[in-house]
Amino acid sequence: LAKRVEQLQAEQERRARAAAAADEAFSAEFLSMARMVFDMIDVDNSGTLVKQEIIQAVSSDQKVIDFLVNCGNPNLQYLLVPARLELALNQLDTDSDGEIDACEWEQAIEAALKAKLEQRRAQREKAAAADRKEIEEFTAEFLNAARECFQLIDKDDSGTLTKDEIVKAVTSDKIVIQFLRSCGEANLQFLLQPARLGKALDVLDTSKDGELDIDEWEEAIHRGLAKRVEQLQAEQERRARAAAAADEEFSEEFLSAARKVFEMIDDDGSGTLEKAEIVRAVRADKEVQSFLQNCGNQNLMYLLVPARLESALAVLDTDRDGHIDATEWEEAIESALANKLAERAAKRELEAKAAVKEIEEFTMDFKNAARRCFQMIDKDGGGTLSTDEIVRAVKDEPEVIKFLKNCGEDNLQFLLQPARLKKALEILDGDDSGEIDVDEWELAINRGLAKRLEQLAVERERRERAAEKADAEFSVEFLSQARQVFDMIDDDQSGTLEKAELVDAVKGNQKVINFLVNCGNQNLQYLLVPARLESAMAQLDTDRDGEIDAAEWEYAIEWALKAKLAQRRAQREAAAAANRKEIEEFTQEFLNAARDCFVMIDKDESGTLTKAEIVRAVSEDQDVIKFLKNCGEPNLQFLLVPARLEKSLDALDTNKDGEMDIDEWEEAIHRGLAKRVEQLKAEQARRAKAAAAEEAAFSAEFLGAARRVFAMIDVDGSGTLTKDEIVKSVKTDDDVINFLQNCGEENLMFLLEPKRLDRALNVLDTSKDGEVDVEEWEEAIQRGLKVRLAQLAEERERRE
Repeated sequence: LAKRVEQLQAEQERRARAAAAADEAFSAEFLSMARMVFDMIDVDNSGTLVKQEIIQAVSSDQKVIDFLVNCGNPNLQYLLVPARLELALNQLDTDSDGEIDACEWEQAIEAALKAKLEQRRAQREKAAAADRKEIEEFTAEFLNAARECFQLIDKDDSGTLTKDEIVKAVTSDKIVIQFLRSCGEANLQFLLQPARLGKALDVLDTSKDGELDIDEWEEAIHRGLAKRVEQLQAEQERRARAAAAADEEFSEEFLSAARKVFEMIDDDGSGTLEKAEIVRAVRADKEVQSFLQNCGNQNLMYLLVPARLESALAVLDTDRDGHIDATEWEEAIESALANKLAERAAKRELEAKAAVKEIEEFTMDFKNAARRCFQMIDKDGGGTLSTDEIVRAVKDEPEVIKFLKNCGEDNLQFLLQPARLKKALEILDGDDSGEIDVDEWELAINRGLAKRLEQLAVERERRERAAEKADAEFSVEFLSQARQVFDMIDDDQSGTLEKAELVDAVKGNQKVINFLVNCGNQNLQYLLVPARLESAMAQLDTDRDGEIDAAEWEYAIEWALKAKLAQRRAQREAAAAANRKEIEEFTQEFLNAARDCFVMIDKDESGTLTKAEIVRAVSEDQDVIKFLKNCGEPNLQFLLVPARLEKSLDALDTNKDGEMDIDEWEEAIHRGLAKRVEQLKAEQARRAKAAAAEEAAFSAEFLGAARRVFAMIDVDGSGTLTKDEIVKSVKTDDDVINFLQNCGEENLMFLLEPKRLDRALNVLDTSKDGEVDVEEWEEAIQRGLKVRLAQLAEERERRE
């Protein structure tokens, strides 16, 4: 306990120092910006701000608007709201002389800064609690895994680990191998390397009794834990900085959009929103609709629902004067922003867990590949790599070549280039022994890993930004469709959905059917199944009044949207791994082609390209011409254009020696590669968008057909399929036969084969009641859909 208290105090002190430094930097920047904004508004340099100057600035100067919109002082923020400007000026002008002087401005800014610092403190406290919880959970998981690992190695349960037990475990037990690779303690990780195992054991065995006891193991584990926690804290700080910057930017945009929407609704410029103005805006103004649909405040969202508008207005109109003034609007928007920021924080938490998993998996794969690579090069098993071994491997071992090309460490990559190999070896061979030992290899590998993880982080942030934008657009569209569907079903416009209305809509309205069939909420989907409609309504009708009102519908839609967003996230994670693999393979092929191209041009094998060699190659060698055309680097491409060749050569020849050496070539190639990879990422994004649309359309059609087929087979409308019903349908109903033939689920397809029908029914009937009910049918259909989507992906790949 004393140790934990000491650690906690040290962590609190570290956080306090970091917070003080960050707040000091923030305050300096905020005050500097505030003074700059004062000067921007004060166009006549009189040292005071008159009403006309303020009106001009808040209508046209984006820097002034960006500062005021989220500055922390309501009166300064109200300068942006025409209807509130007069009142705000009165509050700021403390000496009532009709102008805001520098002193009054500074007083307002001081209050704003105080509010911003308090906001930052509250955010830090919340983040610190979350970080602490994350570290505690990580520590518990890590120590559990460490104890499990010890027990798995200790086969004779003696409480000590012998060398034989360790050797056996690190060659055969995947759980042990996985833990040691990511444990953070170098000597425990070295147990995985035969050449280093003896030395590592000697370091770990502090009692020198030839075995590793539980105390020695725990000491090493706690060193590893300290390192892993340190890495986690660094990642938490990086995430916090990124989150703060992103949330600040989001808040500014959100508040700015909210004020713009207020002005759009306030048609008469009165500074208050009347019911008639709201009704008109939510019917006709797309920008107003788009903002309200996913703004984070339920009452603001209910302004879009005719049946809920009256009650929403009653809640928003806190002073009961019959309209919503700017203050009431701002209070609702403040609540909305808090909810949106909480949503973003929850989403970041999920993304952080996914990032940790991605980093661990990537690191493990990378280090595995690095160790295999060392072993493949080290043919004599001496534990060091000689020049001859390296030269042979980089010519003959495809796996070695592939790893080195993508390892991220320049000197390891240069081992693939004969002209640079000697110099690279000199740099890698830190002790000048003439060979690369395991320590030197690991140093280079860790540099490469750090670079690759950095690239991975940049790519992940790019993906997350793109995902956030795409999810926001999807959410707006989904919620808009959900409200339209409610209105379509609500035939009598009563604001509630009755059973009869639902039955009519799910039979005859294709838009309603298309939305519900794959909406993400099972109870909403079951509205399409006659035998399940009653029980689905009972689940959705939470107040048990026999109808589904707007609030109940919105609650169901909220869960549906969460499920859809989780589904999209899972699909993105799977796609990210595939995209990364595609980029790695493309990079390898591109660099291979670039090196082949250099060799083809360099006819005299001097390691440099002369003008004469280039001129000959670009006029005769089709492989060279083909590569340069598509290399992505303009100056390399201009080598193919006689009129531009001279100028291109001059640009490429950076040392001005009249030739292009390997370094100059590589610099140009990497510029081209960066451009080609950027193009590939854009193409991947385009393909992903097209695939998502195609799969959504296919899924909706497939699930709709599946439910129609169930209803066709279920002739007595009981909600279950008997053997007799199935036998009759698969003999006589062409629609049933056609669907089952192509449904992708083998047991459903076996229903068409008399000899296999009983066995298929037995598999499908998981409850063993002798019939296939709706849930059992849906489970089989989901398996079939998964198969069909995989087939669709394969077809897409062939097409592309």
